[in-house]
Amino acid sequence: MITSVLLADFQYLTRQGIASLIKAMPGFDLVKMIESPNQLIEHVKSVNPQLVVIDISDKDKELIPSLRMLKEETECSFLVISNSQTKESIRQLLAMGIKGILTKNCSEEEIINGLRAVSQGNRFFCNNILELVVDRPDEVDNCEPTNLTPREFEVLELITQGLTTAQIADHLHLSIHTINSHRKNTLKKLGLNSPTELVVYALETGLVKKSTLV
Repeated sequence: MITSVLLADFQYLTRQGIASLIKAMPGFDLVKMIESPNQLIEHVKSVNPQLVVIDISDKDKELIPSLRMLKEETECSFLVISNSQTKESIRQLLAMGIKGILTKNCSEEEIINGLRAVSQGNRFFCNNILELVVDRPDEVDNCEPTNLTPREFEVLELITQGLTTAQIADHLHLSIHTINSHRKNTLKKLGLNSPTELVVYALETGLVKKSTLV
């Protein structure tokens, strides 16, 4: 299956570099390149690609509302390349449901893994993003075990793989209500507030291996 890709990068050198990488990847078809932020909504809706790779820098914050609208109104998957170094901006993207975030410091391997993961509906956060969004405690000598049940661990792993509540319920042959209960209990036990924080925490602490995302 070929994944159609629209690349929205507003810097010539990085646009050409990422375009060359995508063109060289089997299973990917670069169908459109956008050079101006003003073209984003129009071309995404007209081309309707399966994957949108978009560069959002600190000076392009006006793109966030457009990205949010496209996320809500299209079936596209989004891989964001950000130069932002603030937790607030990254968490804003995560709160939108963006499944893939890279930085311009990423290696070729990370970019390739990100493209593949997001095109398959999985999450992918490069190591730089994980460092930004995860609060590392100063004290690391707390070795108390994580008090999750085997079923909660199972649900957690499926969440990190990008499955929806309905898909997890179908996979485990349980009701949606039961899956929601497991998710809420897991958040409470870990002291977290959202599924996004849950995914990042699980990956960073090793509760779920990063390899499930690539």
